[in-house]
Amino acid sequence: MAYDDEFDDYEEALSGERRRQLQLYLFIMLLAFGVALAVLWNRIVITVHSGEAGVLYRWVSGTEMNQIYGEGLHILWPWNRMYIYNVRLQTKERNYTMLTKDGLPIDLQIAVRYQPDLRLLPLLHVTVGPEYLDKVVFPETEAVLRRAVGQYTPEQVYTSKLGFLESVVISSLTSVEDRYVIVDNVLVRNVELPAAVRLAIERKLTLSEEQKAYRYRIEIEQEEAKRKAIEAGGIQQYQDTIKKSLTENLLRWQGVQATKDLATSPNSKTVVIGSGKDGLPIILGGDR
Repeated sequence: MAYDDEFDDYEEALSGERRRQLQLYLFIMLLAFGVALAVLWNRIVITVHSGEAGVLYRWVSGTEMNQIYGEGLHILWPWNRMYIYNVRLQTKERNYTMLTKDGLPIDLQIAVRYQPDLRLLPLLHVTVGPEYLDKVVFPETEAVLRRAVGQYTPEQVYTSKLGFLESVVISSLTSVEDRYVIVDNVLVRNVELPAAVRLAIERKLTLSEEQKAYRYRIEIEQEEAKRKAIEAGGIQQYQDTIKKSLTENLLRWQGVQATKDLATSPNSKTVVIGSGKDGLPIILGGDR
C-alpha cells in the first residue's frame, strides 16, 4: 500500500509538472503570436484611404491583373503585399534648363497635372511601377519641351502667347498615355532668360510699343487734319453761297431797316441821314 501511495504521488506530481510545462508552452506560443502579429500588422491589415487604390502582389501567383482594391480595410497574408496608388488628380513641378534655336539657355518652371489610369492600374504597376512620375511623366515632358523650345528663338518663347508651349506639349505627349498615365495639362509657370537677353528683348518690346504709340498719334493728327479741311471747305462753301446772294440793293435795304430799328430804339443816339457810304446814315452816340 505504501508503494502504491508513493507511485500515485509521483504520478500526480508528474502530471502537475506536465500541466505547468504545457501552460508555459501555450503562453510562449501566444506571446510569439502576439509579437509576430504586432510586427506584421502593417502587412496583414491594409487600409486603402480615400482617393487611393491598391494592387495586390501574391507571393505564389504574382500580381493580380483582374482586380483593383478600392477604399477600405483589407486583410492579407503577411507574405503577400499591397501596393497603394494615389489615383487623384495631382500636380508636380519641375525646373528645366533648355537650349533655344540660337543655342542660348532658357530656364522653364513646368507644372504637370496628371493621374494614373485607374482602369489600367495593374498594368501600370507591372510595366512601370510606383515611380512612374520620374520614369515616364517628367522624362517624356522634358523630351517634348526640348524639341519644342529648340525650334524657336528666346524672343519667340519669351513673348509667345499664353498657352503656346502648353499646347505643343499636350499635343505631343502620346507616349505617356500609352503607359497608362493620364496627363491632364502641362503648365509653364515661369520663363527665365539670361539677363542680357531678357533686357535686350524688353528694350525691343518697349521701343516697339513706343513706335505703335507714335503711329497712333500720327493717325490721330491725320484724322484731325482731315476734319479741319472738311470744316474749312464747309465754311468756304457757305461764304461763297452768301456772297452770291448779297447784292448792293439788298445791303442798302438792310441798312435802311437797321436805321429804322435804331431810330425807334429808346437808347440815346444821334442819327445823321444821308452822310454815310451809299447814302446810309451815320449813327453817333449810344448807351453810356
